[in-house]
Order: sequence, then C-alpha cells, then structure tokens
Amino acid sequence: MKFEKDIFISYAHIDDEPLVESQNGWITEFHRVLAIRLSQLMGRRPVIWRDPELQGNHIFDQQIVDQFSQVAIMISILTPRYAKSDWCVKEANEFHDVCKNNIGFSVNNKARIFKVIKTPLKVEQHPESIRNILGYEFYSSDPTTGRLKEFSQQLGQQTEKMYWDKMDDLANDIAMFLEDLESMEQGSGDAQGGSGNSQKEGLKIYLAESSFETKELRDNIRRELQDSGYKIFPDKQLPFVESPLIENVESFLKESQLSVHLVGESYGMIPEGTLKSIVEIQNEVAAAASSSRNLQRLIWVPEGFNPKEERQISFLNKLNEGNEGIEGADLIQSSLESFKEILSDKINSIERENKKSIVAKEAKEAKEVVKSDTQSSTPSNGSRIIYLISDILDIDEIKPLEDFLFENGCEVVLPIFEGDESLIRSDHIENLKMCDAAIIFYGNANEIWLRSKTRDFLKISGYGRENPLNLKAIYLSGPPSISKERFRSQDSEIINGMTEFPTELMKSLISKL
Repeated sequence: MKFEKDIFISYAHIDDEPLVESQNGWITEFHRVLAIRLSQLMGRRPVIWRDPELQGNHIFDQQIVDQFSQVAIMISILTPRYAKSDWCVKEANEFHDVCKNNIGFSVNNKARIFKVIKTPLKVEQHPESIRNILGYEFYSSDPTTGRLKEFSQQLGQQTEKMYWDKMDDLANDIAMFLEDLESMEQGSGDAQGGSGNSQKEGLKIYLAESSFETKELRDNIRRELQDSGYKIFPDKQLPFVESPLIENVESFLKESQLSVHLVGESYGMIPEGTLKSIVEIQNEVAAAASSSRNLQRLIWVPEGFNPKEERQISFLNKLNEGNEGIEGADLIQSSLESFKEILSDKINSIERENKKSIVAKEAKEAKEVVKSDTQSSTPSNGSRIIYLISDILDIDEIKPLEDFLFENGCEVVLPIFEGDESLIRSDHIENLKMCDAAIIFYGNANEIWLRSKTRDFLKISGYGRENPLNLKAIYLSGPPSISKERFRSQDSEIINGMTEFPTELMKSLISKL
C-alpha cells in the first residue's frame, strides 16, 4: 500500500510554545530537524504533516482522522499536557485503529507509532494504545540532584549533544521503517517478513534496562549493537508492576543468547509490588535463566564509581561476593571502551559457537542422508558396498576401477570434494562406517594424503564402526615413484595397477567379499 504522507506529528500546542519569544518552539524545531535528517538518510524529502493550529480545547476534528489512512507513521510527542489532552489521546487511539484496517499496526514487528517522550510521565499515563511501545526519551536525570533535564538545542552544550544523539536514533529508525514500507510496495517484502534491514539471524541480546545515570551509556551500547545488525531486547516498554515485569523479562530472555547488565551509582526505579529495583529484578531473572539453560551474561560496573544509596551498596556487595545474582555472569569493572571490547569478544565467541553448532547440525543431517541413500541403494541380491577413496587429482583415473567394480556387482561410493571441510570429513567417516570394503586409490596424490587415509583404516573402530571391513586395500596407480615401488602394508591388501589393470586379482578379491 502506498501512503500519501510519510509522517503525522501528534502533539499538544502548549509544548510548542517557545521559551524565548524570538525562537522556534520545541515541536517546530523538532519537525524542521527531523525533515532535514530524514532527507539526508533517505535521499528524498519526507512528507511530514502536523496541525500548527492545534489547541488543547479544540473539538476533535474528524477531518484529521479521515486522513490517517493515508499516513504511514505517527509520532506522538508525549508530555504531561499530551496525556491530559482528550484530543491528543484520541489521535493516538484513532491512528492505532486505522492502522489495523490497512497494513496493520506493526511492520516487521515495529510499531507504526513512534513515541517521543519530551517530558517524563508515568507509563500508566501514556495512551493505552501505545503504552507498551518503547519510547525515545528526550530527557535525562542529573546524577547529583536527580532533577530531570529535557534535551534541546538551546539549553547548553551537554543537552544539545544528547538531543542530536537521540534525534539521530529516531531519524535512522524512521528511515529504515519507511524503506521497509517502500520495499513492501515494490513487492520485495511483506508486513511480517521484512526487507534487507533485518537483524542478524540467530543472535539476540537482552540489554537490561538501567538506572537513569547509565541510560545514556546504555543507549550508546544499544545504538552500536543495532548498527551491527543485532536484535536487541526488550523491544517494547516493560511493565512497571512486579509480576508482569518478571514475565516479560523471562519471555525476552528465552529468545536471547546473551544478557548484558549495566550497574550504576543509583539503585534504580522500584516497580509496584516489590522493594527491589528494576535493575536488580532483571539481574535475578537472568541469573535464574543462566542456572537453568546456561544463558551467558555480562555485568558491567563503571570504573571508579561511588554508590551512595545503601540499597545499591548492598546489591553490589552481593555481586562482588558472589552470594547471589552472579550465576552465569562475568562481573566486569572497567571503562566503557574496555567493556565494549569485552562485549565484542563475547559476541564473537557466541557467534563462533553458533557456527559450530550449525556445522554440526548440517553434518548430522548429511550423515543421515548418506545413510539413507546408501541403505536404499543396496540391492536385495546381496551386492557389497565398496568405498573407493581417491584424491580429486585422480577423479578421471579411477574410472576404469570404478566401472570394473560396478560391472562385477558392487555398489561404488565415491568421496565428495566440494563443500565445507567439516562436512566433507564427516561424509568420509560415515562412508568408512557403512561400507563393506574400502579401497584407497593412490595415483597423483602425495604421501601425506596417503598416510592420512591409511591412518583412518587404523582408527576405523574409533569412528563407531561395529564390524571389521571385509577388505582394506590400496590400489597403486601411475605415475610411478620409488615410494610406490617400495610400498608395503601389514594391514591392507596391495593392488598393483601401475602398468596394467589387474583383472584377475580384482576378481579374486571381489569373490571374497
């Protein structure tokens, strides 16, 4: 479905009133900056719409709702005034309902309402239709006073930098979302599937919610992980009530292979129904997951920090002493950059293990295929299976021997030469376990190759073969060499085919199978 407008900005009028008369209001400037950044990211001007005349006491305008079906995305700018405005809340709810009647409220598991939290307010005060959506918090907490500060371009260098970081996060996510929609319109994706912007398959990371003073650090890490293509949980707003909070965290952890926890100076916010902070609760749930299914975890404590709250000191002491909450975790006290390096190493380690697991699974499946194919190819007249082992250099030279064996009632299995080395090796061992006889064709290959194959004859019982081979033979073929002339074996039959094909010897050996 093609939309006429890319974005509708929903906001309360009072939140766009400028603090300085000669300057733009916060919403107006937000609109301007977002349009420019999206243009740079997408290579085209986005169509962004808002009602500049919106007043808190206006009667809800049905004409606005009628246009929602032609809007791809809504941005709800949440503030205390927004939550108290029937107009604003109705806009969010109406857009939510309209979405369900066209392509759905979410695309690739991402909601079509982007929640920008300009001024903090409790989650339960958010419009119900968007309560569970993760928001973009344009504010921070002063670590010394605890006072909240809104991000702005006009309130000092520190908040300006935070404003641009958060704006860039929002713009990049919106650009990616709109590109996904465009891909859907062109038939290269669907609402549930996705386009080329999907996260890396198989690796999902739970990045635990943290206390206010570490939120910027957490955002920094989340941003870098998402830029690398990893799926990050939680991907929706966590409930602020103990029981549903634990259920949600458990659900996210079940999908995750790594859990990352940032511990700051503050104890963190305490959900309803408990005396523990959301930071400690997430850590406890993750520790339980580590105990039950070996979930890997990292707990980071900033280097040189000084917790002042008694509850936070107690929490840290439990971690440092290893009494509880440390199961399955590496406790790291370092700088942020050092921690990022450790996190990167941990992710690389998990990815290597994932790759090994995939290879092992494919090898197992390959074994089953070989076993099934070999069993189904064994004729009912009792013909024997001969594994004819050769190097790829001799793939043409083995044809006379292969034809002779087949014409004399034998099923011939050849090695595979292309594919992953571990799968090739696995197929080779499976053939040794299942054949009745094995013949090594020694022609153009070197002695090192020959020795590795003859050692497999000696180790065959260790590979899981239950019965001895009826015949182990080494077929000597050209080009001639001194080593071939002097070659002898106590364990294997030597078949000399250097000058001519040994027809009678081969018939004799086959008759003994």
